[in-house]
Amino acid sequence: MAKRITGTAPTAVLAAALALLAGGQAEAREATRPSALAITGRIIDGGGGAPIEGGRVVAVDGVIACVGTAAACPIPDGAQVVDAGAGSVMPGLIDLHAHPRPHYYGWFLAAGVTTVRSANTDLAMVRALDAMPAPRARLVWAGPMLDGEKSIIRRFYPEAAPDAPSPARPADGPSLEGIELLIAQTPDQAVAAVDALAAGGAHWVKLYEHLPPDAFAAAVRRAREKGLPVMADLGMASTRGLDGAEVDLMQAAALGLDSLEHVGGAALAYRRLGGDLEAETLDPALIDRMARALLASDTALVPTLSVFHFNADDAPPREALAGLPLAEAAGTVRDGLEQQWRGVHGHFHGDPAHNGKARLDARIGAAVTLRLAELGGRVGAGSDTPAGAYNLPGGGLHLELELMTRAGLTPLQALSAATGTAADILKRPDIGRIAVGRRADLVVVDGDPSRDVRDTRRLRRVILDGRLLDPQALQADALADGETRLAALMAEETD
Repeated sequence: MAKRITGTAPTAVLAAALALLAGGQAEAREATRPSALAITGRIIDGGGGAPIEGGRVVAVDGVIACVGTAAACPIPDGAQVVDAGAGSVMPGLIDLHAHPRPHYYGWFLAAGVTTVRSANTDLAMVRALDAMPAPRARLVWAGPMLDGEKSIIRRFYPEAAPDAPSPARPADGPSLEGIELLIAQTPDQAVAAVDALAAGGAHWVKLYEHLPPDAFAAAVRRAREKGLPVMADLGMASTRGLDGAEVDLMQAAALGLDSLEHVGGAALAYRRLGGDLEAETLDPALIDRMARALLASDTALVPTLSVFHFNADDAPPREALAGLPLAEAAGTVRDGLEQQWRGVHGHFHGDPAHNGKARLDARIGAAVTLRLAELGGRVGAGSDTPAGAYNLPGGGLHLELELMTRAGLTPLQALSAATGTAADILKRPDIGRIAVGRRADLVVVDGDPSRDVRDTRRLRRVILDGRLLDPQALQADALADGETRLAALMAEETD
C-alpha cells in the first residue's frame, strides 16, 4: 500500500542538529564487536525445522562459525558469552514491506528487525537512510514505483512550476534524481523506467495498481533482463483493486512476478473467476486456484495482514498493541503517526461500506496466505508500516507474525516468513538463518516463539553483525534521535 510520507534528505539545518545529537550518543550507538560471541539456549534457526534445545551459536568476527548442540560448539577462548537460559535465539527479523523514514528508522532495530525492504524509495530517501549512524537495520530498497497515467499517487504532487519537472513523471534518461513516481503508461515507458532503476542502483522494481497490462508485462520482462526482482501491489477491495486496477493476481503470477504484496489482485481475480465477493463464505476452490497460480510461478506472497487488521477489526487498537516494542512510545514522532492512523481508522470505521471492504481484504488475504503455505509456497512477512492504522514501525512486524498464526500458519511457519524465507525472497544468502557462514544478525528472547509466536516481543538482546545490543538502549536512542530529526525537518520546512 503506497503512501507518500514527508521527509527528505537532511540539509544543513538537519545536519547541524544531528551533529549535536551524535556527539552525545556516539558511545551508546557504537557497540564494539567482540572477536567471538557465544550464545547458548534454544535455537530457532529460521529454516522452519524443530528448535535445537540446549543449543549454541558461535560467531567469529560477525559471521556464524558454529551452530548446534552446546557440546558440538565449544566456546572459543576470550569469547563474549550470553546465556539465554530458558529463552530462545533466532535470526534477526526481516520486514519485507515497509516505508521507512529517518525519524523512525531506529524503531526497526530496536524491535529486533535487522533488515528492512523499503517498498517505494526515491534516491534522496535512500541517501538519508544510508547516512544514518550505526547501528541501524540493513536496507534493501525498491526504487520509485511504476504506475499508469491514472495513478492515485499523483494527487500528492502539486502541479510543477513551468521550469521544474514533476516528481511524478516518466523516466527521461538513466537518472532517477527528483523522481518519486515513475509514470509508465506504455511498454516503452516501462522499459525506460526499469533501465533507470537499474542504472540508479535499485535492488527491486515495484509495480503499482494502475499500470496497464502491456506496460506491466514489459516491465517484468525488462527487469528479468536486468537481473532485478519485481514486487507488485495490484490493489485491494479497500483501495482501487476492483475499480481501477487492470492486472489481477492470476495474470501477475503468469508473468513470473517475484513478490506479490498485500495479496493484491486477489479480489479482482476472485471476481473474474466467477466468485461472489458478497457471499458469506469464500469459495475454497477459487482460493486454491489462486494459491496454485502463485505456487506454479514461485511467486512469493507478502500478505501484510497487519495493514488490514485495524481497518477491519472492531477491537480497541490499544489492546492489540499492548506488549509490542515501542507500543508506549511518546513524543512528536508518535503524535504524527497517531494523527495519520486515526484518520485511516476513522475512514474505515465511520462507513459500513468501507469497513466491509477492509473485512473482505482481511478475509481473502488470510485465506490465500494459508492455502499457499499449506501447498508449500513461499510466504514472507511484511508490515507495510506505517500505512494502515496503528501499524507500528518495527513492532508491526511482531503483530504480523501473530496474525499469520491466527490465519492458520504454525508459529514456525510464521517465524520462517520473517527470517529464512524472507532472506530467500530477498535473494540474500548472507542473512535470515542461523547457519555457518551467515552474518550474525540475531535476537535473543524470553520464552519459546516456536510455541507462542508472541514471544518474539520479549526481546532481551539484539545482535547485528556480531555486535551485542541492548533493546532498551536502542529504543531510547531511537526515540531521542527521531525527535531531533523531526524537529529539524519541521524547522526546515517552516523556513
